[in-house]
Amino acid sequence: MRRLAGFIMQGRLRAVTATAGFGAGGLLLPPVALLGSSAVALVTLRLGAAQGLAVTGLAAVVIAVMTWTAGFGPAAGAATALVQWLPAVAAAQVLRARVSWSATLLAAVLMGAGAVLLLELLAPGIDRLWLAVLQQAAGPLLEQSGMDPAAREAFFRQAAALMNGMVAAVSVLALILGLMLARHWQSQLYNPGGFRREFHALRLGPGPAAVLAVLMALAWGTGATLWFELALVCLAAFFVHGLALLHGLHARLGLHRLWLVAVYVLLFLALPQVMVMLATLGVVDSLLDLRGRLPERARPDDT
Repeated sequence: MRRLAGFIMQGRLRAVTATAGFGAGGLLLPPVALLGSSAVALVTLRLGAAQGLAVTGLAAVVIAVMTWTAGFGPAAGAATALVQWLPAVAAAQVLRARVSWSATLLAAVLMGAGAVLLLELLAPGIDRLWLAVLQQAAGPLLEQSGMDPAAREAFFRQAAALMNGMVAAVSVLALILGLMLARHWQSQLYNPGGFRREFHALRLGPGPAAVLAVLMALAWGTGATLWFELALVCLAAFFVHGLALLHGLHARLGLHRLWLVAVYVLLFLALPQVMVMLATLGVVDSLLDLRGRLPERARPDDT
């Protein structure tokens, strides 16, 4: 990964090549797109938003030409730039200017919440589209499981009503993870150990925790799905906070690496449940500052 980061930072042409290449790969295999976002974020973190936007624009043109040549139309390049790279540039610029992960996570949450609100305003009937997508994608599987048709339809309708928030939450999480990878690359190249220190100290604070509590109260009190969707976007940031808390406690208490390995294995095996647990830990830490209450101990294998 260090060699890739070095390649990206050797000039604009290489940065555009990497960004467009990973962006094109992401059209076929979505996780690959994360590397494209990390590339433009790295350029922004090191050289500023103007350079990040230049790489974004040129890479979007490259992808537009590629998709047009392949017969899919040039819109894919602009869509990729708008949905993936522009938020990455914006979040990276916040981190570059503020040197604060809490401020950066809040900026990412605001972008995700803004996307949810825009969809609610501009596409009020999008629930029907989500319902059709869910029925086509998961309908046969649930039918084979023997689920009652009425229960299956109720499940699809409930899920469709929350899809805007779920997609926004996943997008926010991908944005944050891509930015963290970019910060890790920057640390490897220019500031060894810097990302580790920042990540271990990440803490959102009581203000965001209070906002999440208000959103949850409104959701349960009114039953309006919009509040649930906005709460889901906030929970994505608190999940990252929970991960940072575990890494910070792991380092402070001098625990063995296997403790972290076990957490990530659990994430793989029971992703929704562990994500909720880690988000809850993030909320608790925002209020109580668990790391600050514990003495720091040296350990033989830094993580």
